[in-house]
Amino acid sequence: MTVAAGVVRRLRNSGASVADRTVAVVVTIVVTAALFALTGHDPIAVYRSMFQGALVGPGLVTTVQRTVVVVGLSLGLSFAFRAGQFNLGASGQFVLGGAAGAVVALYCPGPGWVVVVLALAAATVAGAVLAAVPAVLFTGLSAPVFATSLLLNYPVLSLTSYLITVWLKDPSSDLEASRPISVDRRIPALAPSHSGSGQFLESVFGQRNLLTLLGSELNWSLLVVAGILAVVLVIERRSALGFETGLIGLNPRMAAAVGIRTARAIVLALALGGAIAGVMGALVVLGSHYRLIDGALDGTGYPITALLVVMLARNSSIAVVVVGFAFTAIGVGGQEVERDYGLSSYMSTVVQALVVFLVSMRLTTWRPRWGRAGTPVEMVES
Repeated sequence: MTVAAGVVRRLRNSGASVADRTVAVVVTIVVTAALFALTGHDPIAVYRSMFQGALVGPGLVTTVQRTVVVVGLSLGLSFAFRAGQFNLGASGQFVLGGAAGAVVALYCPGPGWVVVVLALAAATVAGAVLAAVPAVLFTGLSAPVFATSLLLNYPVLSLTSYLITVWLKDPSSDLEASRPISVDRRIPALAPSHSGSGQFLESVFGQRNLLTLLGSELNWSLLVVAGILAVVLVIERRSALGFETGLIGLNPRMAAAVGIRTARAIVLALALGGAIAGVMGALVVLGSHYRLIDGALDGTGYPITALLVVMLARNSSIAVVVVGFAFTAIGVGGQEVERDYGLSSYMSTVVQALVVFLVSMRLTTWRPRWGRAGTPVEMVES
């Protein structure tokens, strides 16, 4: 009976959640359309430009590329949020992981693929250690995670900038950046145009075909993030840590009362999330930037987008993937609108934040009334 009651409660909550989310999306579309109209632009034309810029041809390739990073960061944040902790340190963990990975890729001896693995391992450790600091402060001194994790971003960003401009600066470049990472230590594309697989795709589908473009533009980070998603799903659904963090997120006092070591679970959850953020930083440096550039990682906007994604997707890893793709598409489409109509690309951030803001409110005034069998018998006002 207890299990059945829990299922019914979940169905009730999910029904309300779907309704609220649907209304939030509709309201967002209407509000942004009104804003477009006030600026003297045809809302339908603007939305068409946004859609084509994000989901057609090269725009779709860009959307998928960025979605890989956003989803990876969101998975790390989501796991921390599962334990009831609001981790705002993704920016620092992302940048520190990228710096650690770049240093290993630049200076560690050995074969290229071995160095890449070591760079990702170093990024994992760097992100995990940084994320564990606010967790330890919380469990030991009751310092709020959201405050300590946010404040740690600033010294990390400053120290990384100092490292780049003073110790790693490439003297042959005008950029405030390290020297380039050698080709054999970069994360390669799935099917580079000069490779056999790339030439096969081009011969079968053509040079401008979507599959050919995806193969030549996407790199192996896609499979790394797919592996991270699989691991996170297994931990959440099949491991003791997943059960413990879920219970802590629901009711930490009850979790402690039934014998769960809440301090240990919180530290592990935050460290795992930080490790994922660190890996994503290294993947961007080794697979996209190819050198450590001062301010480049923090300037991507990936951490803030990931934060918005998690706030909307809550604790569902599958929802993280869907929302992550949608929010990334909005961002890429916003850049297309800026080129076509001169509207600021920050408009896309406004749209993303508006969706999250509206979802956080209770927009529907009805809820299903449930009968004994667990089925809705009628709709009533709440």
